[in-house]
Amino acid sequence: MYILIAFFAPILHALSCIVDSHFSNNIFKKTSSLVFYATITNMLLIPFLFFFGTPSIPPFQIFIVLLMIACVEVFYQIPYYSALRHIDTSVVVALFSLGKVAVPVLAFFIVDEKLEFAQYVGFGIIVLSAFCLNFDIKKLKLNIAFFLMLIVSLILSLSSVLSKYSLQRVDFVTVLFWISSLATLIAFSFLLIPSYRKDIVHDFSIYKSKLKLFFLNEFLTQSGSLASTVALVHLPVLITKSISSSQSIFALLEAYLLYKIFGNRFKEDFSKKTTVKKLISYISIIVGIFFVLQ
Repeated sequence: MYILIAFFAPILHALSCIVDSHFSNNIFKKTSSLVFYATITNMLLIPFLFFFGTPSIPPFQIFIVLLMIACVEVFYQIPYYSALRHIDTSVVVALFSLGKVAVPVLAFFIVDEKLEFAQYVGFGIIVLSAFCLNFDIKKLKLNIAFFLMLIVSLILSLSSVLSKYSLQRVDFVTVLFWISSLATLIAFSFLLIPSYRKDIVHDFSIYKSKLKLFFLNEFLTQSGSLASTVALVHLPVLITKSISSSQSIFALLEAYLLYKIFGNRFKEDFSKKTTVKKLISYISIIVGIFFVLQ
């Protein structure tokens, strides 16, 4: 049963990334507007937190850490949405795996955690697979999406370490409340920049017309995170993390189903040669992550 619950995380998160791609490629011309409206939609989470407890005022040191996490939650979206405009959605999802390399490396330098040979093998497989997905052999250069997602993966890995640090000192209700609240305040600071304010005001009618889709996307994201948390409580970390690494394959399958239903509205190349290349790379990344998590 919990294995099935664990699979809900990559299934739902993959679908959320497809919606993100739709927003970035087809609806919003300006990334600043999309980041603003995607972030303030997170305010929906705040009222539900009170069902689990009452947030407290964290110590100043923890508050600064939560502020750093909130900054990451807002600003990682800029290179993320930009990457979605340069390459297929499932490839962007696969590139999140670059962050799997960063976590053990950070652990090595921060807490002197020793690395096994198998982990180095895993690192190599992940990086090589990600490289192959984004290398244009005709032009002999990497797609810019590789570098954008490398930045995204690294800062999200740092955010994960900071979140774990915070959760060891204050309860999860307090952590989520302050991260959501601070991220929303940071997003509203965009209005202080004239060019951003002009774009945000101009795109309000678009946001209003797509509000249900934003709500759906938020539901997909939070439900996927909940499934991952529940699975993590009842299953070994290796199993849950390995299952979550299948997200890129689900993104490819879901994009194909949506392509059949709605037509070519989503950024995904389904040519035979490209699809085979993707599947080989995605499976290789899953294998690499398995080695990293040993």
